[in-house]
Amino acid sequence: MSRLSVLAASVAGTALLGVLIPPAVATPTSRTVLGSRPSWAAAATDRGATDPRAELDGRVNLAGRDPQGMTAYALSVIDPHSANYRHFLSAAEVRGRFGPSAEQTTSVVSWLKSEGLEVTDVNEHYVGFHGSVASAQKAFEVELHNYADGKGVHRAPAGEVKVPARLAAAVQGVMGLEDQTRQGVRPKILDQAVATAAPADADPWGPTPAFYRAEPCSHYWGEKQATDQPPLEGKTRPWTLCGYGPQELRTAYGLNKSRWTGKGVTVGIIDPYASPSIESDLVAWANKHNFQGWRPGQFKQFTSPGGSPDCFGGAPNALYVEEALDIEAAHSMAPDANITYVGAKDCSDASLIDALNRMVDNHLADLVSNSWGDGANGPATEAIRSAYESVFQRAAIQGIGVYFSSGDCGVEPQDSGCGQFEGSNGVQTEYPPESAWVTGVGGTTMPVDAQGKKVFEFGWGNIRSPRTGDGWSPDPRAGYPAAFTGGTGGGTSAKVRQPSYQAGVVPAKLARTLLTGETSAYPMRVVPDIVADGDNNSGMFVGQTWLKPDGTTGYLEVRLGGTSLSSPLIAGIQALAQQAQGSPIGLANPQIYQRAGTTALTDLTDPPASELFSVVRNDYADFTDPTSPVLTRLITFGLNGPLTATPGYDNLTGPGTPSSTYADSYHH
Repeated sequence: MSRLSVLAASVAGTALLGVLIPPAVATPTSRTVLGSRPSWAAAATDRGATDPRAELDGRVNLAGRDPQGMTAYALSVIDPHSANYRHFLSAAEVRGRFGPSAEQTTSVVSWLKSEGLEVTDVNEHYVGFHGSVASAQKAFEVELHNYADGKGVHRAPAGEVKVPARLAAAVQGVMGLEDQTRQGVRPKILDQAVATAAPADADPWGPTPAFYRAEPCSHYWGEKQATDQPPLEGKTRPWTLCGYGPQELRTAYGLNKSRWTGKGVTVGIIDPYASPSIESDLVAWANKHNFQGWRPGQFKQFTSPGGSPDCFGGAPNALYVEEALDIEAAHSMAPDANITYVGAKDCSDASLIDALNRMVDNHLADLVSNSWGDGANGPATEAIRSAYESVFQRAAIQGIGVYFSSGDCGVEPQDSGCGQFEGSNGVQTEYPPESAWVTGVGGTTMPVDAQGKKVFEFGWGNIRSPRTGDGWSPDPRAGYPAAFTGGTGGGTSAKVRQPSYQAGVVPAKLARTLLTGETSAYPMRVVPDIVADGDNNSGMFVGQTWLKPDGTTGYLEVRLGGTSLSSPLIAGIQALAQQAQGSPIGLANPQIYQRAGTTALTDLTDPPASELFSVVRNDYADFTDPTSPVLTRLITFGLNGPLTATPGYDNLTGPGTPSSTYADSYHH
């Protein structure tokens, strides 16, 4: 863990990370770098020393010349009571004031070379290196061991990592001594059964195997009643919704007559990999829905080839639809906004950090939507977390807003049907959305009527009850957690202190009550910060080029949701708000919380306990095979375990969802 992250725990009265122990002097000539050993490297799973002849790639993250000053300025620029409030700096100014000095960088480079390590990359954020395990062990004064899990053995430091004392101030953390294939980010789309295994002979970089939804479905709430299916509590339930196009979403959010279109604002989107057919897919999608198309130069894509073809069980092409979803959702809300996509090299934290740095260093966008994360376990090491926090702080200083999906599995109960992350410790908020420097975006269930108006809107949380004979089992009221199959992430962080913008809005008891039921000695950060449509059952039509079962390729659309949908919807709406304001919003949270309890945000609550809101849904047993058996299930909404929606701020829907006047409230 860097000095930056340690100092971020208590600057200007606002703690951003948990309490950390200051670095301890290991020897007169070396100093411990905290946070470079992963939490999964436990003694019980230690299988002995790593082969010293094995090779590895790593990086020494640079702390910069004034990490304390950077944190202090970042705090002041988001504080409405500060003279620096919204006094943003350019990327060059940030680099000049807070970036590493040439002497710091040169010293790290020289030391690595002197230890027999090859320097592979040098930039303002880190010095990359390659070499043998033996050389790395000597350089960082630590043994590397192999640790076992269900998928094999993974390398990690067996003790604390050290660097020369003379370099300690220049080093933020060390990444790569741990095996980065053991843990990394997981795109939210992987949790929607989109990333089913492709045929063994399929090209992992080619078109995605097609994904199909079974019928019947309703074009609006209640259009088609499931009269041939068992009732629930004496009521016939409707078939689930078919999906929304861009016009339906705009109508639901009251934007069809809005004067704000996102003109002059650039929305950034980051995901792993990049779809080779995205430009033609975006044209086909707009034409299919008779929606505003793309002017020349409105969309730009930056790629980073050469990454791993394995995204923790999903092939690269399984992520192409995430890119399509994010771009199409943002364009639906802000059709005149520019959109810049940066595709990370792969799903490792290092690659996603690089993509964020690329976006922020070059100011490629005014706000950035991200539909991926490290889950409830957080990053493998605090060194990785520190690298994320650093880029988030620089984004805030530059007036760039960063948005993250809050998660698609509630608090990730281990005994549910929704556990996304193998080995999750459960009952904890996800990272990065729990960071105080980003806007955590949650999801809702949002059915509309025949006129396109919302029928109701609840915090997203689904219980799935398969048909059993003449009924449904389990009873939805008793279905959590075993039958819980998806819901928005949220809750009180156990690691991040309450930021100043939440004080006075988040109830004091909620801020101190952890998801484990324990009471914190301090008010803590609570997620989400805002919500939008996310339930797959009220999801959006997403179009892209797919690989069909017969081996041909072609454009198809499928209904998708998750907080993968919520984040780019909010990013698009924030583009409207920035256009209305006429200047950068930056980190949106201070202004969002100023609007809590006003007409700009619609406060949401749980459905009444006396009534269940459910749909009947058919799914193919194999989502990629429309000839496979059809499974009929009842989906009941608004049930998300310990996350509940109450009047005012809550841990399921935050301060609420944007109303039709939300963007107008930024115009002065």
